[in-house]
Amino acid sequence: MALWAILALTAAGLFVFFLLIPALLVFFAVFGKKKAVPFEQYDLKKFSSHYYIPYLGRIAEARKKLQAYAHTGVTITTADGLRLYGEFYDRGSTRTAILFHGINAEMYTNLSAQGLFLYESGFNVLLTCQRAHAKSEGRFTTIGLRERYDVLDWVRYAEQRGAKDILLYGVSMGAAGVAYASPLLGGTRVRAMVMESGFYSIYEQMRRDAYKNHIPKIMLPAQWVLAKLLLRVNIKETTADSLARTDTPAFFLHGTADETVEYRWAQTNCEACASPKQLLLAENAPHTLCMLEQPEIVKKELKGFFEQYF
Repeated sequence: MALWAILALTAAGLFVFFLLIPALLVFFAVFGKKKAVPFEQYDLKKFSSHYYIPYLGRIAEARKKLQAYAHTGVTITTADGLRLYGEFYDRGSTRTAILFHGINAEMYTNLSAQGLFLYESGFNVLLTCQRAHAKSEGRFTTIGLRERYDVLDWVRYAEQRGAKDILLYGVSMGAAGVAYASPLLGGTRVRAMVMESGFYSIYEQMRRDAYKNHIPKIMLPAQWVLAKLLLRVNIKETTADSLARTDTPAFFLHGTADETVEYRWAQTNCEACASPKQLLLAENAPHTLCMLEQPEIVKKELKGFFEQYF
């Protein structure tokens, strides 16, 4: 075999071994199907230092109170043929709040406190299970990019059930999905949206996570290419770009103690947002836990926001 052929095969082998295989492993870890079990079912020894641990009791209490109200399991079929699961709390109101959880999270873990507050504030409540999570179909999550169209499908479902005024409430990835969907809400009955602990772009968030987890920087462009090829999404697309084209009133909520998504992104998104907007930074609140850390302040500000649009 010629020397050039040997060198070419060696280079190809090194590429596959040191870049392609690790990049694929990272890709499937990030975008692959999530079990999304309730946080209480996690190995508490393994997660003993997790920031959620001090809040588990309050989450369980909120979930118990919420689930005591009558509710039913519901499903929709998305534009691309997936069956998504949700749970609907119908109190006979013409106002419906649709809630979206974060990545690798179970809806009651992320949304019990918010769902209980909204139900007791007079909204029907629809908790949704994101694609590729738990009971919803899908092999891959796109962390908000394709989920924007799922948001629209859930809106249509709520409208079909008689909702005249709709609130969208997303946390983390759910907030990103709402933000990405925001320019598409014209002509719907969505009156306002709340985005809690939302990020700026998947790529920027992966950059931060790579630094924290000591993942080589070369993995970032590799993930961008793989997402383009395999999922047909651009993970560099920013939520700010979408919010700059919306006319739906927006409430941005973020904790100052969030070590997962920097609260400066809430400020950036709020500044970019073209619609009437409000920003609340909840002191000492970790990621997605603003309502549990600062319940009085958060609920008061949200009620004031709702009074303007509902």
